[in-house]
Amino acid sequence: MADGGSTHRAARAGVVVPSSDGFFLQVETAAAPQHVGGLVVFEPSEGDALSLERVTELVKGELDRLPRFRQRLGPRSRWRRQRWIDVAEIDWSWHVSERRSADGPAGVRRIIAELAETPMPRDRPLWRLVMVRDAAPGASAMILLLHHAVADGIGTVIQALNLLRPRIELPGLRSPAPGRAKLLGATIAGLAQLATDGGAGARLDSGSARREFATAALDLSAVRRAASDRSVRVTDVVLGLVAEAVAATHPEVATRLRGRMRVAVPLMVRDSGSAAETNATAAVMVEVPLDGRPFDELVLEISRRTGRLRTPSRAVASRFVMATGLRALPEPLAGWFARTVYGRRFFHAIVSNMPGSTLPLSMDGITIASVYPILPLAPGSPIAAGALSWAGSLGIGLATDPAVFDADVLAARMAHVLNVSPHRPHEREEETRT
Repeated sequence: MADGGSTHRAARAGVVVPSSDGFFLQVETAAAPQHVGGLVVFEPSEGDALSLERVTELVKGELDRLPRFRQRLGPRSRWRRQRWIDVAEIDWSWHVSERRSADGPAGVRRIIAELAETPMPRDRPLWRLVMVRDAAPGASAMILLLHHAVADGIGTVIQALNLLRPRIELPGLRSPAPGRAKLLGATIAGLAQLATDGGAGARLDSGSARREFATAALDLSAVRRAASDRSVRVTDVVLGLVAEAVAATHPEVATRLRGRMRVAVPLMVRDSGSAAETNATAAVMVEVPLDGRPFDELVLEISRRTGRLRTPSRAVASRFVMATGLRALPEPLAGWFARTVYGRRFFHAIVSNMPGSTLPLSMDGITIASVYPILPLAPGSPIAAGALSWAGSLGIGLATDPAVFDADVLAARMAHVLNVSPHRPHEREEETRT
């Protein structure tokens, strides 16, 4: 066994955890594990396709592209940031495992909820891959979970793509870094805006460690058409679906929140130098109405309020705080700051809309039928909705604290509203950007 001195030297030899990644280690609680990932449902297949041994081989073959899969966190120190250090040996039986669903898709969702509410041990790499048999008649599913300190939602998608074929790169994720003067101006303006945005107001007393998970598969062309007909963006429609579902199915929550819900909307700020295994997003706060107004009016009002998402200043400032500001603080102060600003005091919900593959993909020859994001709940915030476009579908993964929200009821309402909401003709013939 290595002595304390050699352990300390090994930790110092590792890779320092960036402050934007360490943020999610600092905010994590026993009741709010910070796992991000995805559910992949495969088309039915025959025989022993995607056996546990074969899946393990596939992951092993991609380890060079997945550095955090072979690293764990080094020893904690009150004053030093933690480091990623290489593990001598990976316990494959823990990291790649198998479960069986007793009742198809519902059983898969319960397995996800169970995994989501279970903190990952810090003495091993912070990822898990679980194959679920009988996810549907003749079909399997795959659950991939990473700790949020490893990657953000898009980073998780990028890493998962290493296991899929054909190899693709998601379009539009990386852009040139802004010039210094432009970056400085946006940061100063954004910091001023963030300072005056205020808190969440009324709070939902959510501290349950339990989780529920539900999914909704929406036709992507219908979602885009709903956005285009109203001259709004897809993100506005997704926010509208979440807000309408909360107001219609949980009126007691709308009353407690006095008719408005503050949502943290993650935005990508990934430049050409950003690695997949890092957090390269910034959160901007948007208040959405919960007053029961018609869906058309709701989405138009949300579009007006999300104008701040289309200007870079708040996102740039938020990214500056995460990537640079926290790095300058002593670890105890950085931890206090992270726990103060993330969760119930500043927002009630998380809603993220992410781009995915436009092409059908497969894993070891088995075609993927659908993909759904898995997002963690922030401490004290009882709902997180992730939307991911994938080969013509918009897969929505909904995580909730069941003490506040019924995830299945919300997901069913979101699908219903999109199917029945009227569309108004619009003159412009252009595809609405997400």
